[in-house]
Amino acid sequence: MAGTTTTRRRRLGLLAILALAFATALLVQPFGYNQGAHYALVRALADGTPRIDAYRDFSGDIGYYKGHYYSNKAPGLAFVTLPVYKVVHALGLPSGVHVLSLWGVLLPGILLMLLVWRVGDRAEPGYGFAAAFTLGIATLVLPFLGMYFAHVLSALLGFAAFAVLWSERDRPQRLWLVAAAGFLAGFAVVVEYPLALTAVVLGVYAISRRPVLERGLVWTGGVFVGLLPLLAFNQWAFGSFTQLSYSHLVVKSKSGGPVVVVQPAKQAFQPRVAVELLLSARGLLTLAPIVAVGIAGAVFLYRRRRAEALTIGAVAFWFLLYNTSFIYFGGFGPGPRYLIPALPFAAVGLAAAYRRAPVTTLALAAVSAGAMLLATITEPLLPNNEGHGIVRFGDVAHPSRWLDRLRDGTFTDTVFAHAGIGHGWLSIAPVLVVVAGAVALAAASVGRLDVTRRDAECAAVAAAGWLVALLAAPELLRHDRFEGGVAGVWAVVALLVSVVFACVETRRSGLLRALPAAPLVALPFLRDRPGWALAMALLALALLAAGRLAASTAASRKPA
Repeated sequence: MAGTTTTRRRRLGLLAILALAFATALLVQPFGYNQGAHYALVRALADGTPRIDAYRDFSGDIGYYKGHYYSNKAPGLAFVTLPVYKVVHALGLPSGVHVLSLWGVLLPGILLMLLVWRVGDRAEPGYGFAAAFTLGIATLVLPFLGMYFAHVLSALLGFAAFAVLWSERDRPQRLWLVAAAGFLAGFAVVVEYPLALTAVVLGVYAISRRPVLERGLVWTGGVFVGLLPLLAFNQWAFGSFTQLSYSHLVVKSKSGGPVVVVQPAKQAFQPRVAVELLLSARGLLTLAPIVAVGIAGAVFLYRRRRAEALTIGAVAFWFLLYNTSFIYFGGFGPGPRYLIPALPFAAVGLAAAYRRAPVTTLALAAVSAGAMLLATITEPLLPNNEGHGIVRFGDVAHPSRWLDRLRDGTFTDTVFAHAGIGHGWLSIAPVLVVVAGAVALAAASVGRLDVTRRDAECAAVAAAGWLVALLAAPELLRHDRFEGGVAGVWAVVALLVSVVFACVETRRSGLLRALPAAPLVALPFLRDRPGWALAMALLALALLAAGRLAASTAASRKPA
């Protein structure tokens, strides 16, 4: 009987993932520079050349080298979708970016969720599906499932390498699996250059098992084979194995010819930008606080799977570090999109979080899913509403624009709109119905959660903390930026630490232990006064620390 129930739940879970993917396939997201750069390369490759001279008007994300134009994107996504383009084009069928994204983005997205499901079950048996579905509906993966960007494909490849290594680690040593994982990590770099960070971290994970030298050589060989398509493309396009497409960017084109800028050297780590990436108006934790729960879950995982938990933490840390020193937000999407390859790693931690704190995890997952769904259906790539091209800060293309579009009934295009049914609510309603069906199937697959009083109290504290951060942190960072101060940044850091501290204390001893964090409630009213906000956040932190110290002292004085 138990086996029948498990099989039924697995089938419902698979249907939930497929329904979610189908909903995103119904959306026809806008065509932008990033998609145009990949598509221009596909068209050029179909013509037998790496040069996009004939298609340079498709995008502003281009490079110029020795008299010719090139896409400035890594070529992997174009390689993967080129066969589909040639087939559908030969058949006279539509061959635009929406069709190519079904193969090169949506299908990898489905596979990514299924893989997170499997790895999550390895970490916490029975909780892998909840982690996988949360990744798909409550993180940046959702809006990018329907857009012709490389992030989802690269995330799949990088995480697949991790999954293969994890599987190999739990069995008698098989070096061919280490080589296969290396190949996946290497090809991930062909799809998106920053995945070199994942390859380095996973290389350390691969050699954390003996024999170190032999495994290291096998891993390196696999990575090299995975990189061969990139090396061959570089030689073909630029006459050099080491010349990348991201060099010699065209910043604008004038009548006298393109203006080219050589990509600057990577800057040093900038702590302020790290805070911006996490808690500004489009910050990762502002719009998707569930990611913080995933990282917390990795801490739970550390007690039983130390190497895997450290690998998850290292991938998340290095991607954040890289983005703070070079990439920032990467445009006007619903968050720092270059962090997407780290999200499936964090999702593994969600499996542990759903087991130990299901109410808290579900509450923040619901909040995150609402924000991601809103961005997805009202056009994720908002135009710059400040009249300049700065993409460093999270309040450019402010998320309030998504709420404005929702109130106005202005949504992204759908296949129904293209079929002549109409726009607005009439067009988006079927998509929302499918999403609702996916959620219902997911709920049926998960079944009843084990609810405890402490978990419910922790959920209330976490939700309140997120709300305070949502109302206060973006304005504190914005005000501080224009004033050139640092008090707002430190206030936001103290706020984040205090909320985490309060949640830990609540889970340990109950809701009353979170009361010292009450001064944080004043922060939304002090968002234009960073100095006072910092003082209030530090007060809350001090009170929480004093309460912990008092509790520890009292416990030590009790007779054994």
